[in-house]
Amino acid sequence: MLVNTAWLDAWPNSSYICALPSTSDHSPLILSGVNRNDELAPFRFDNYLTHLPDFLHSVEDIWKHRIAGTAMYEIVHKLKLLKTVFRSQKKMTGNLTENVTKAKSFLDKAQALFTTYKEDIFLNLVKCCRRVFSVAVNLEIVMLKQRAKMRWMKHGDQNSKVFFRKINASRVKQRVFQIKTAGGILLTDQQDVKQEFISYFQHLLGGSSQNRRLNLEFLRADLKHTVTTTEADLLVAPVTQSEVKEAFFDIDVESAPGPDGYTAAFYRTAWPVVGQAVCQAVGEFFRTGKLLKQINATLIILIPKRILPLLIEYSQNAFVPGRSIIDNVLLAQELMAGYNQRRLPQRCTLKVDIQKAYDSVEWDFLLEVLRLFKFPTQFITLIDQCVSTASFSVSLNGSIHGFFKGGRGLRQGDPLSPYLFVLVMEIWNSLLRFRVRNAAEFQYHWKCKELGLKVNQAKSQIILSSSVQQERQQILEYLGFQEGSLPIRYLGIPLTSSRLTIADCRPLIDKVDARLAAWINQNLSYAGRLQLIKSVLSTLHTYWASAFILPKGVLKSLEKKMRQFLWHGSSGSGIAKVAWEQICKPREEGGLGIRSLVSANQALMLKQLWRIIHHDGNSIWVDWVHRYRLQGSLTKSAMAPPSTFWQDIWHERGPLCLSFPQGPRITGLPLTTPLSSVLQRNQWCWPALTDPEIVAQLPPTDPTAADMICWNSSSGKYTLKSAVLLIQPSTPRVFWFGLLQGKFKIPRHGFILWMAILEKLSTMDKPWVPRAENGCVLCGGQFDETHEHLFFNCWYSKRCLTILKRKIRFHWPFSEWQRGLTWASKKWRGTHLVNAAFRATLAALVYHLWTERNNRKFAATSSSAESITSRVLEDVRMRILTAECPSSLQLQNLYRIWHLTWPIGT
Repeated sequence: MLVNTAWLDAWPNSSYICALPSTSDHSPLILSGVNRNDELAPFRFDNYLTHLPDFLHSVEDIWKHRIAGTAMYEIVHKLKLLKTVFRSQKKMTGNLTENVTKAKSFLDKAQALFTTYKEDIFLNLVKCCRRVFSVAVNLEIVMLKQRAKMRWMKHGDQNSKVFFRKINASRVKQRVFQIKTAGGILLTDQQDVKQEFISYFQHLLGGSSQNRRLNLEFLRADLKHTVTTTEADLLVAPVTQSEVKEAFFDIDVESAPGPDGYTAAFYRTAWPVVGQAVCQAVGEFFRTGKLLKQINATLIILIPKRILPLLIEYSQNAFVPGRSIIDNVLLAQELMAGYNQRRLPQRCTLKVDIQKAYDSVEWDFLLEVLRLFKFPTQFITLIDQCVSTASFSVSLNGSIHGFFKGGRGLRQGDPLSPYLFVLVMEIWNSLLRFRVRNAAEFQYHWKCKELGLKVNQAKSQIILSSSVQQERQQILEYLGFQEGSLPIRYLGIPLTSSRLTIADCRPLIDKVDARLAAWINQNLSYAGRLQLIKSVLSTLHTYWASAFILPKGVLKSLEKKMRQFLWHGSSGSGIAKVAWEQICKPREEGGLGIRSLVSANQALMLKQLWRIIHHDGNSIWVDWVHRYRLQGSLTKSAMAPPSTFWQDIWHERGPLCLSFPQGPRITGLPLTTPLSSVLQRNQWCWPALTDPEIVAQLPPTDPTAADMICWNSSSGKYTLKSAVLLIQPSTPRVFWFGLLQGKFKIPRHGFILWMAILEKLSTMDKPWVPRAENGCVLCGGQFDETHEHLFFNCWYSKRCLTILKRKIRFHWPFSEWQRGLTWASKKWRGTHLVNAAFRATLAALVYHLWTERNNRKFAATSSSAESITSRVLEDVRMRILTAECPSSLQLQNLYRIWHLTWPIGT
């Protein structure tokens, strides 16, 4: 059933069921428009409460209570008391969206009164209403961002409609009204549905282990590393208050670290009150090893990241700091080479699925694994408490159902779980090594002596090379696996026996199309679509582009979709106002800062090349390349000591024999002259060395030390940004860049100003615009419509400038558009708040003038210059009021110019 956004706004909880046909060949639809859920929803802390003036006072009042018990119990009890307080505050605050509507209505009425009577009392009323309106808008935005979970909108337009649609869409997507059991029975009654979910998860997660002590000591010799005494002392070292605070402040403000519904924003804002108690509770857990069931949530990752790489073999790359999961893809791709050629040796690849991998980990086995790695007993006790005291409930349609104790498994979303799972899977590697070491008949792939096995959660399959013919059926029957064929998806990327084709990349294109389909009807502004492209669309290909050189046809197709979405909001055809090459430039060079997909792919490939050259021994794929592809040739040629003066890359210009081909003949130094022969005590010691570029180059500090290849950057390390700049050289900085920056910038205004600066708005003088009427609609068609005329030769726009000059001293001395931009770029430069407000005013004026032009041309509506300037002033005023600016003389001066009420007590 297809419904529009108006339907979802009116009946957000509506649903339908497709019933079975009876006498007709049509299936009836049973529609429920209400479907209310009267059950009490679990407590969720709304971050907007931290912006209320009584927030800290409310927390302080509860925190003064004396609670008998441990530090953890005291916090649990106080947080429970606070829930009642916050529920009451939310009830008193009311519907935030309705508050915004009412505040806007009061502001409009106050402005109408002041316009009519021009008295100070009504001016003060306008200021008060504006302050109330700004507070209401701020609270609504915080609430909507938290509930919509649209982090990409952080720097985009504050579009409430987009947030509401996202919230409604999420609610619809997550609702469950009927399910089919494993036995094929369809359940539609909500009580039956709830009970089925509870039973399923209780069986999956609540099954207790047999409490048997396992013996894995026979695998100790096959472990890569065990925890040393020094590392053990680090693991059980006392936790400091600064570490606890850092852990809390590292959590995203909209995320809840525990099951009690309190977000990180609560702890950050209330830290002056609750911080000491929280630190005491965490310290208590580390000292006693006891964890209350009510707060069983891992707040600090107990396994330091620098220890984990020592314990885990290089065949595992996921969740291990300093490693990349792309290595698994690259290595698997190497193994696929030649699979379609019958003349090569027989090979097969197994793609194994571990069903419910996290949920099936037995706790006894996990603890024995930790003992095998020689983790200290105190540390193992802490881990045991974290995983074994877990209890579960099922969240269904916004309500909590059931409560049962866990018996096995690692919790999804727990920051500790990935590291524990990696340790468990390392035993898999050790078992394989043990089996190979003790079974002569076990054979590796002909190049796989030093490789382990990476198990993933994709479906189990076996891929046989084309050279496997006679044994094919026997292998399939013996293993019971489905036979797969190339290309096959592995870790989300297709593996092939040759280069990727456009057809292989179809899943990537479909993924972009799916995102676009969800956004087409969102009525986003140019700035909103730009933010989506930069934050979402331009990053979807990154994972693929990190592993392969993608076909240019695919990259161009994706860029075409992005370009069409930017200008038209859909994948349909149309005119692009600005060239894509211009858009992909950095903002300071006149672009929008969208990264070219082609350049990004090349830069990511440079990263892989840099890893091969650098070869730090931390990548199994790089080791493979050096051993079997390069066979040491790269390191022998580039890094072989001693370095030569003419041929090695010790100078920033590269090998000097290329820059100075006659150098050996003129100087008398042969090509093989060692660099150390012209150095003595780190100084040049050869009199004939007179070329200023060579002399100016500082000599190496130690000519006998091992050579090291460095990236051409200040840190000497590869960065994606520096690689993109290398591929896509920079152009001169545009003089008007600063006009689009500032604390009070409004993205949708800035985008239109950017187009106006480039003179790319669809004025009547543009070749792509139909030329039925060339006259300017703002001044009655007396002059041709051009950028030069609209900004600001038109009498209508001049009238707007006059009003702004009278009200806020906004001065624009030139009628020539480009000359005025040059003046404004110098006059309003810098971070001064008054200048930033004037830049925002210019953008708002251009935006509203262009909007008025479009309204007159296409909607047959018009507004006076006074109305336009009122909208401009209101937009910038609201931006000033909602911006987070510390109290200062600059801010006081800005409030005075803009006739804003200075907050009491500031």
